[in-house]
Amino acid sequence: MADATPVVVVPSAFAEAARFQLHARGLVDRTRKTTKRGGDVLIPLLGQASIDLDRFHARVEAAEGLATRPLPRDPKAVLERRFAEAGLPPEAMPRHWERLGDVVILTLPKPARPFAEAIAPLFGEVLRARTVVETMAGIDGRLRTPSVRVLWGGATETVHREGGIRYKLDVARVMFSSGNLAERVSIADRIRPGDVVVDLFAGIGYFALPIAVRARPAAVFACEVNPVAFGYLVENVRLNRAANVIPLLGDCRETAPRGVADWVVMGHFDSGDYLDVGIAALREEGRILYHCLSPADRDREGPGEAVRGAAATHGAEVLELTTRIVKSYAPRIDHAIVEAKLRTAPKGLSGPGRLGGPVFR
Repeated sequence: MADATPVVVVPSAFAEAARFQLHARGLVDRTRKTTKRGGDVLIPLLGQASIDLDRFHARVEAAEGLATRPLPRDPKAVLERRFAEAGLPPEAMPRHWERLGDVVILTLPKPARPFAEAIAPLFGEVLRARTVVETMAGIDGRLRTPSVRVLWGGATETVHREGGIRYKLDVARVMFSSGNLAERVSIADRIRPGDVVVDLFAGIGYFALPIAVRARPAAVFACEVNPVAFGYLVENVRLNRAANVIPLLGDCRETAPRGVADWVVMGHFDSGDYLDVGIAALREEGRILYHCLSPADRDREGPGEAVRGAAATHGAEVLELTTRIVKSYAPRIDHAIVEAKLRTAPKGLSGPGRLGGPVFR
């Protein structure tokens, strides 16, 4: 079969969920068209299908004659051509940008600053955006407030769609990291229907919503201290009909439930001071996902020591612990995730059972 293409064959009812999982891992061959065959959908594949095919009643086979798909235009090439036509110097070309909904967020290199007012409309037109903003100083403080300035357009509120989830947000008031799609997919893929999840730093629902919609847990307790982000969290629960998300406004030390969670998500880089809260939220046995920043030259197991130390202090036993690097966050700094399976002390007797906060049974 000279023209055979590896495909995932999946029943139509499970096709969208399977395609989402494959797309998030960069495994969909976008040069071929997804095709229907009877009651099945054939999704063209790059490499190995590193998802749980049984979950989607799917299999891999070779298919002949799949139609080709025209390659999308390369926006970078179009922008470079427009830059040249506008007489802008090549070194002023921004190399980093992000699109959230119909808003483009630019990181301007120093040579670009004198030309910002000419650069912004080019990006807006080529990327078909409504507003173009410049990120000024990253994310600030415990409330994760971005610092941006509008270069072109005006409105900074938008609805960003990612993996079948809709996120309403204002890019000038709350942050969003679109580079963590694979991680959001991975955790949602592993949580089982009926599990209980506690998200200690929910934001606008980055992890809570994919988990709630795709994994169908019994409940996702979503704690958020920033009132602006919390407002968007509540709105996004409504937009996605995620009735199993329970938004909780306030510091998670006060709002997080105790003794209920099969999974605890700690997606804030400053969450090390709240490991005791995460442990307290667990049932007698459960898992913590602890996001942190780690020096790139540090021992790979280094970030896990914080979790081991907190477990020992609060009467929990570490049953399993792994550390993985998600991506480079900054020069010589990595975004790491520690996943730990813990057995906790009996609630109400010792350790985290003494912490404040509501108890849900």
